[in-house]
Amino acid sequence: MSEEKKIIEEPEIHKIRITLISTKVKQLEKVSQNIIQNAERENLFKKGPVRMPTKTLRISTRKTPNGEGSKTWETYEMRIHKRYIDLHAPAQSVKKITQITIEPGVDVEVTIAA
Repeated sequence: MSEEKKIIEEPEIHKIRITLISTKVKQLEKVSQNIIQNAERENLFKKGPVRMPTKTLRISTRKTPNGEGSKTWETYEMRIHKRYIDLHAPAQSVKKITQITIEPGVDVEVTIAA
């Protein structure tokens, strides 16, 4: 008489990093809070949002196009803010978490490692 063993397959847990990039802080924080709330609702291990240093891009250019007149300069600046959130979860849970409305101007990258 052979015994049948019931094998319960648990979904494979992946390390997932969600990277959020934007020039607008309020929208970036709103999206990150939505992701964190969804992760807490699913009872997943989470770390973050980790705030990375702000990149500041500067361009200085002359105001006059022909070089005549006083030498006045105009400086333009763009600040890029970055946050990342680490999750330990199965792939199906991440699909549920990331199905949120993302604010315009926020770029989202999802990286899955093992």
